[in-house]
Amino acid sequence: MADNNRDAGRNPGKRPAIDDLTEDSRRRIDSIVAQVDAEMERRTQMLAQERYWGWLPSLLLRWIETERVPTLRYRGDTSEGPRLPALGMPMERAFAAHVAVTRREFRRSAELSDEVRVLREKNDRLERRSDRLEEEKDRLEETVETLRLQVAQLMSQHGQIVDVVQEHDGRITENRTDIVETQAMVQASDAMLNAWAAQFIEEPPAEDDEPQFEA
Repeated sequence: MADNNRDAGRNPGKRPAIDDLTEDSRRRIDSIVAQVDAEMERRTQMLAQERYWGWLPSLLLRWIETERVPTLRYRGDTSEGPRLPALGMPMERAFAAHVAVTRREFRRSAELSDEVRVLREKNDRLERRSDRLEEEKDRLEETVETLRLQVAQLMSQHGQIVDVVQEHDGRITENRTDIVETQAMVQASDAMLNAWAAQFIEEPPAEDDEPQFEA
């Protein structure tokens, strides 16, 4: 490209080499470049996938060694000890089934975890509500105890008032009795006075039927 530009600078009347390409040639070049890019992308993805799954065999081997998984029983094996039963299917298929089941159980566990979280939140709300109700209960008990003391004081005051009223009623009854006796004595005195006064009243002289004249 630089040489073409230099050539164009030296010979202004000469066109660059790329301008000499036909439209068909340009399309062919673009197609080749696109194919190369696609192949490079595919190889990059394959390498990434191989690197992604490259850890799996070593991980499985570490699990087998850690968990002490027994080996498969093969023909002619006479050694003692536990052996894994024959699956009757390729190990890859069995492992794929194990992965599928594990994935489903993991999703189910996640769903259960969500349900447990919801239940815990509800339980927390109920506990907070229970605490508030307990506080209200304590306040009500204090209020009831205060009212009981006030009622006891009022009952004591009521008893005192009843005693005073009864005492006043007794005095009023005594006063009424005294008044009745006094009225009886006054009436008796009036009768005696009337009788005593009647003794001193002189009767007027009797008048004759005919008038009397002096001689």
